[in-house]
Amino acid sequence: MPGADDREAALSDALADAHPADVAGERDLTLADLAERTGISLVVLEALQREGILVPRNDSSAPWTQADADAVSAGLMLLEAGVPLSELLALAREHDEAMRQIAERAVDLFARYVKDPIVGSEADPGVVAERMVGALQAMLPAASEVVAHHFRRRVIQAARARMSS
Repeated sequence: MPGADDREAALSDALADAHPADVAGERDLTLADLAERTGISLVVLEALQREGILVPRNDSSAPWTQADADAVSAGLMLLEAGVPLSELLALAREHDEAMRQIAERAVDLFARYVKDPIVGSEADPGVVAERMVGALQAMLPAASEVVAHHFRRRVIQAARARMSS
């Protein structure tokens, strides 16, 4: 009979696969693969990873996907448009710090208002694990979309304000 460890393992497994922006079945990439796909040197990508700007999706030897390559390419596009590297890195660091705090808060909300009530209301650990994984799989893309939508709206609002002043 599954217990608390099994529930945690089920959530851990779900988190390992929880990348809605990635294409299902896509080949996992190493950092060297990512460098090859983007044309960015391995040394630069390693520096971005150390800075916390390029975040691996898991602890495997190939924690990257095409979604990561697309994000790196988008950053390159900003550089090519004229944004100085130092400014882009500073913005990325600020964003990372803010997102770390928001992510911690989101995990706390999930634990308090979703996970804990499920654990407290169901005796069968297998059902608990299934319900927690289902909630996580539904909530993660929803939370990601809310945050991305809000960021897009704030950037557009700031740009409009800048243009009208």
